[in-house]
Amino acid sequence: MIKVEKLSYAFPEKDLYKDVSFTIEDGQHAVLIGSNGTGKTTLVDILLNDEKYLYDGKITRDFEGRVGYVSQYEKEEKDREITVFDFLAEDFVRLQKANEDVCKEMETNFDDMEALLEKFQQILDEYTAIDGDNYESNIKKQLKTAGLTHTENLPISAISGGEYKLMQIVREMLLAPNLLVLDE
Repeated sequence: MIKVEKLSYAFPEKDLYKDVSFTIEDGQHAVLIGSNGTGKTTLVDILLNDEKYLYDGKITRDFEGRVGYVSQYEKEEKDREITVFDFLAEDFVRLQKANEDVCKEMETNFDDMEALLEKFQQILDEYTAIDGDNYESNIKKQLKTAGLTHTENLPISAISGGEYKLMQIVREMLLAPNLLVLDE
């Protein structure tokens, strides 16, 4: 749940919000609609990163877990020379590598075994939460569902802007977020 009470925020030259209140309950879908420059992206950022802002009012976030976020501005990733499949698999591979590194360290570092076991469990929990053992088949299923099977082996630099945006959404969905924010 996200609860906003009497939120006010302004730039020096423009008031964005004045005494805005709303609640988004667990399981609800919410959409912010407005013209360009009205502060939709700023509001989303305030909701997710309120410590970065000076605002009036109160924001309460009562949920645990991962927040997935697809930005309207993330274009720099698209210039990388990596296949669509590898792009979607990066977080799974990163966790596998982290797990391997901890296991190697446990072979030689007996003094910190308790901390290493805790780190190992944390990585394992994160990997399990995103169904890491089945990530390859899950990626293929999501590509098929999104109608993007033909892009699997293409470099992400070769796909269209719309396909890339959809790829970002698929990537976030594969990581099983408790809250998914699409800023478009």
